[in-house]
Amino acid sequence: MPIHSKKNIIDGVVALWRIEESKNELIELLPKSWRANLNLEKVSEHNLAARALAKTVCPDFDILEKDEYGKPYFDSEDHKISITHAGEYAGFMFTKKRDCGIDMEHITDRIRRIAHKFIREDEKHYLDQELKGMYAVWCAKEAMYKHYGLKALDFKEHMKLHSERLSTNGIFRGSIHKNEYWEEIEMEYSFFDDYLLVHTT
Repeated sequence: MPIHSKKNIIDGVVALWRIEESKNELIELLPKSWRANLNLEKVSEHNLAARALAKTVCPDFDILEKDEYGKPYFDSEDHKISITHAGEYAGFMFTKKRDCGIDMEHITDRIRRIAHKFIREDEKHYLDQELKGMYAVWCAKEAMYKHYGLKALDFKEHMKLHSERLSTNGIFRGSIHKNEYWEEIEMEYSFFDDYLLVHTT
């Protein structure tokens, strides 16, 4: 299994790998106990790859489950986890006890059609940086959405990405504000090839 990158963060790990296996090969990488909870006919190669990566990074952890909001977790460990996939890659992160979120996107023109749905008036300066700017807002908000973990967040009303001049790698700062809930979130980002990876710190 070709791990593209793996790095330690505070009390956690972020890992990424390139999908080169067939669906059947990915299934074989999962323990039988993990396969038992999956519909192997319908589950996607991306989903299998993210699970196989999770098992490789955390070989001693028990079955990967999803809670009522669709947020993944390990059945036997008090760790927070998040998974992502796009194009030829799958990503995985875990942190001890604190919430986390990771998102990866393949940068294509398709985002232009929906940019108005998630970019706020006070984020429109990101449009000056074309596709990279649009994906910066989308990817960061996806990571914040996964960090929040309770769904029912509006990408324009409840989340904001603060102003940054984009580089190849750097830090995003965003915020979630919904009713009485308010949280400032720091994220790391990395552009490589035609992809953007964002994860909470």
